Amino acid sequence: MNHDNNLLWDGRRKGWLESWYFVIHDPATRAAFWLRYTLASPAEGPAFAGLWAFEFRPGHAPAAARETFAEGGFRADPAAFGIHIGPGHFTADRITGAVRGPVPASWDLRFQPCPESYYAAPPLWRALSASHFSIPNPRTLFTGTVTVAGRAVRLENAPGCQGHFGTPGLGKGWTWAHATEFAEGPGFAEAVAPGAGKVASVGVSWGGRTWRGNTLAALAGGRLEGRDWKRTFRADTPDGLVTWDVEANPAEAVGVEYADTTGRRLYCYNALLGSSVLRCGGQVLHSTGTTILEISSELPRLDVPLSLRAAVAP
Repeated sequence: MNHDNNLLWDGRRKGWLESWYFVIHDPATRAAFWLRYTLASPAEGPAFAGLWAFEFRPGHAPAAARETFAEGGFRADPAAFGIHIGPGHFTADRITGAVRGPVPASWDLRFQPCPESYYAAPPLWRALSASHFSIPNPRTLFTGTVTVAGRAVRLENAPGCQGHFGTPGLGKGWTWAHATEFAEGPGFAEAVAPGAGKVASVGVSWGGRTWRGNTLAALAGGRLEGRDWKRTFRADTPDGLVTWDVEANPAEAVGVEYADTTGRRLYCYNALLGSSVLRCGGQVLHSTGTTILEISSELPRLDVPLSLRAAVAP
């Protein structure tokens, strides 16, 4: 099991947020799914956990489901990796879950773990940071069933990714993109930036080659350009220049209000059906309907309604 998925919370610490997330794209229906296992230990009040499920379909508004569980509804297995939240379980190669409520959801999926994680930040940066962010499964294949709002989808080797983060606070916002599939062949791309014109991390793996945009030098020279739902990430990596144009439709995006550990609000907008054109090493790669674009801000946007408000302890 990849140790980057191990629980970071010590069971007592106040002021801590932790999440394991999965993004899956179904080639048959062109739908996408975003599944999350979350843990929150606010600065004040009891800790709690949650299960989240989102469904994205071309031409439709996303469906969002969430259920929260009191502190006793969460446990992690220290002997053999396992994250257990209510009826949801995340083990080395399988995820299951069920959400009750106005929008019900359930899933039972198997996947092949990746041999190594991808990191957006270089080792020194990670060592000095109070936060952890890794992608233990930057590209994998999922098989099983996902049901959201009564619509069941059977997946067979559907491409996707899985990430893990733990942090004492959410900061002021970021822009994130990830591609799980290219028309030219399997691979992945990952990019994140704290804001337009600032440092940006851009990494690519495709065709047996890797463009490492997560070194200190590449990070310092990386840039995010554009605005709203059209963004361009640029990085001069040790393996060559990378330029990534990403575009998404706000009508197919979901808005989520998060609460910092102190109660401060942050607004996150996710579009999983975006498209992108990636240029690296003389190659032009296309990800159509399989690019994730996430935009966050301290103020809510007007072009995407909020589907979920900040979760509170049950």
